[in-house]
Amino acid sequence: MIDVAIIGAGPAGLNLAQRLAGRGLATRLLERGAGPGESWRRMPRDMRLNSPVGASVLGDTKVGFLEWDRIWTRARFHEHVLEFAARHALSVETGIDVARVAPRPSGGFRLETSAGDLETRVVVNATGYFARPFVPERPGADTAKLLQMTVPEYGSPDAVRDRLGGRAGRILIVGARITAGQLGVELHDAGFDVTISHRHPIEFGFSPAVQRLGFRAYYPVEAWRLRDPAFAARDSGHPMQGGRARKLIEAGRITTRPDVDAFDGDTVRFVGGAHEAFDAVLWATGYRPALGHLAGLVETDPASGLPAMREMESIDAPGLFFLGLDQQTDFTSRMLRGIRRDAMRLADRLVARLRTEAA
Repeated sequence: MIDVAIIGAGPAGLNLAQRLAGRGLATRLLERGAGPGESWRRMPRDMRLNSPVGASVLGDTKVGFLEWDRIWTRARFHEHVLEFAARHALSVETGIDVARVAPRPSGGFRLETSAGDLETRVVVNATGYFARPFVPERPGADTAKLLQMTVPEYGSPDAVRDRLGGRAGRILIVGARITAGQLGVELHDAGFDVTISHRHPIEFGFSPAVQRLGFRAYYPVEAWRLRDPAFAARDSGHPMQGGRARKLIEAGRITTRPDVDAFDGDTVRFVGGAHEAFDAVLWATGYRPALGHLAGLVETDPASGLPAMREMESIDAPGLFFLGLDQQTDFTSRMLRGIRRDAMRLADRLVARLRTEAA
């Protein structure tokens, strides 16, 4: 039996594995994909991070003064993930799918995996969100005669054009936050006719240029304010970026519609009765935690998909910990900077706990 099994080798799993390295615990890091950071490899081709390099790097990575407030592309961050794993010689066991986690009668857990069973004293679930996009149910969606995609399936405007037979057609993006705005601008610039459907009024944040000017001042202030429970528990969602997204929407070059009510063939009916024909729908409606392998072990909240936790440990299954989920410590817990902080705390807790049990 090993001490710690970490499921998922994205930023959360890698941060924790690096913090546990050399501290006397037998640890295995399991990844379903072909390599570390698989979800980041599959994200939209031209996506960029929302936070600067200095707030986004893994572990103990040093960042130069001029590099600190730059914004990396998705591809550059994925390179960083691979570099981090190699630099710290983290042993990532790839191609291993964890089908089920079950408690052992004598304590600890048994993991049923595609490579055989594994027994461990502690499990840390670090599978994140990206593998489980959330698509709200709408009448007629299952039989609609138009292309439907989630963000992980999107890829790029070129990929969408290829799937539409070489046409830059009419695209409906469902969602009102930062991803909907970013992909709306990207598709508009590629010649698509873009409409954004939103359930709640669109709220715009600062433009990327203004954000960059404030980065160095914001994060120290945020760290100080996180001591306030009300601030720490704020919504972790990002509003739609200002700048070009706001200008295109306000100018009517990207049109907006109310929430989707139903589908009928290639036609979408909106709340209020208006209806229009589209070639494709892109669901930018968020994610839920990827916890299918924990079915029967933990209960999850129907709305958020979150398990019941106390100090990152499952209330339903003591000895099962989570890393990278929303509101584990505060609203940054699902963000790269929060994951890095939470990984440090969790590593210290696991070392102290397992050494005490072994004494």
